[in-house]
Amino acid sequence: MGYVLLAYLLGSLVGGLLFFPQVRQKDLPGGSGVFRQKGPLAALMVVLFDVGKGVLAALLTPEAWRPLAAGAVVAGHNWPLFFRFRGGGGIAPSLGFFLFWYPQTTLLAAGLGLLVAGLYHALYWGRRRRGVYPIPFGAIFGYLALLFLLPGEGRLGALLSALAVGLRGLQILRGRW
Repeated sequence: MGYVLLAYLLGSLVGGLLFFPQVRQKDLPGGSGVFRQKGPLAALMVVLFDVGKGVLAALLTPEAWRPLAAGAVVAGHNWPLFFRFRGGGGIAPSLGFFLFWYPQTTLLAAGLGLLVAGLYHALYWGRRRRGVYPIPFGAIFGYLALLFLLPGEGRLGALLSALAVGLRGLQILRGRW
């Protein structure tokens, strides 16, 4: 159980809040929010940090605890202990976690998610600017791909991660970020 707690605590180190705490006043502290507030280089730094903590959580977790640790690192990012339980959306740490254990499948799923996000942006979001942001919308399809392509224990981890991302997404849509 200590591995799950460690994954949660690693997740609670939200890059956007560590590097740019003022971002929280106007936006979410993940890569997208930092991009909107601070620009692409700052966003890249935050995304790399958040992906890296997912990789670190995966590296430190033995096989038997992987599914729970996958959900825990995302939950820590979304509801961080160190930042009054108000964090980001959880996509970057889950990407890092699954990249470590299942690199080819994760890259395929992430590519599908980015393709869907790009199409959604071009066909819908770019004209209306309302609804779900393109990256979280595309991530839905990436998580679905993981659920179909990963082996048994990987599916459970992807499901727990997707649930944490989905719950946080609903909070964000309702304006509770």
